Amino acid sequence: MEKVILDMDPGIDDALALLLAISSPELAIQGVSTVAGNTVVEKTGINARRVLEYVGRGEVPVYYGSSSPMARPLSTAEHFHGSDGLGEAGIPMPRQPPIPGGVQFIAETVAKNPNDITIITTGPLTNVALAFTLYPRTLRLVKRLVVMGGAYHLTPYGRGNVTPFSEFNIYTDPEAANIVFNSSVPITCVGLDISTDPSVKIDRRRYEEIRGLRGKKAELASRIMKYQLERFGEVEVHDALAVAAALRPEIFQTVEMRVQVLTNNDASRGATIAVKPREGEKGNAKICTGVDGEKFFELLLSRLSDPG
Repeated sequence: MEKVILDMDPGIDDALALLLAISSPELAIQGVSTVAGNTVVEKTGINARRVLEYVGRGEVPVYYGSSSPMARPLSTAEHFHGSDGLGEAGIPMPRQPPIPGGVQFIAETVAKNPNDITIITTGPLTNVALAFTLYPRTLRLVKRLVVMGGAYHLTPYGRGNVTPFSEFNIYTDPEAANIVFNSSVPITCVGLDISTDPSVKIDRRRYEEIRGLRGKKAELASRIMKYQLERFGEVEVHDALAVAAALRPEIFQTVEMRVQVLTNNDASRGATIAVKPREGEKGNAKICTGVDGEKFFELLLSRLSDPG
């Protein structure tokens, strides 16, 4: 089993990623740290607990992390996720509150498990960057990062979703992303280059397949996805793809690149510039450039069908 920390900002697609992760016996979930992004951190922490308790996994600890980006005001995405962040689906509030100290949780868990922790990030990179900055030893002891973030312009789908150049998670805290990409930690990036590929989206046919499954996980997934399906006609599952990349790397294609994050205060803010390494130079990230959409959906269906 692979020991994993989930760092996220639930969020509809983060909730789907969380359901996929806790339904996967290959992953030993050490805990969840939450960050401000899709909605404020008070809601992201509560939303992670709502999901876990609803499906009977309340023993997984959830920690509040950073409430704002490192150097900029927070701008949320509740227009995509509903006022509560979970599609206004009426999911019960949790019995137990999240715990303060998400950044410390990341650092301490890595320190106790040197070179044995994978961090899957599906929100802005604020918590991870602060862990690297405040606890420098953490930087050397992380096994790898799987990052949902970035628009790398390496496929026809690799355009930004906030600006033409920038993806939401990176745009929200480019200073944090810059710290992470300049670290020495091995990084795999699941960006908009594949997460907006039509082959991985949940359309109405796929939604009905999920809705027809038995069990609380599938029920919860269909309830929270309904919000986006009714408004946009489809659901983009960016964050579940990051978990899938940790679980099934063989269904993804990657290319090693040098990534620079732009932190300017202009239209280029949050752009992720990916270039091939020079001869003799190593890249700082593996960028996903392809995915088998049917195999991804089969994985998602098989795990959500587990009544749990």
